[in-house]
Amino acid sequence: MSDTASRSRYFLDIEPELKNRLKALAALRGKSMKEWLTEAIIAKMEDEIDAAEGLAALADTKYSLSLEAYLNSRKGRLSRSA
Repeated sequence: MSDTASRSRYFLDIEPELKNRLKALAALRGKSMKEWLTEAIIAKMEDEIDAAEGLAALADTKYSLSLEAYLNSRKGRLSRSA
């Protein structure tokens, strides 16, 4: 089976000015528009995944202290060091 059989095409309708800027930028980087766009899409997807995982980690309270518990622990350290 050929490599192209497992791919799909996506047609992107963009303004000619944006297309020209994209084409020029890709060329300056020694890449085709396809390569440049593919890298940009992957980078954006990785950023979105990282953000979602970061938010999920913030929601995990297993190793978290309440503000009150944190402040109380700081008071204890301050009074012991004084």
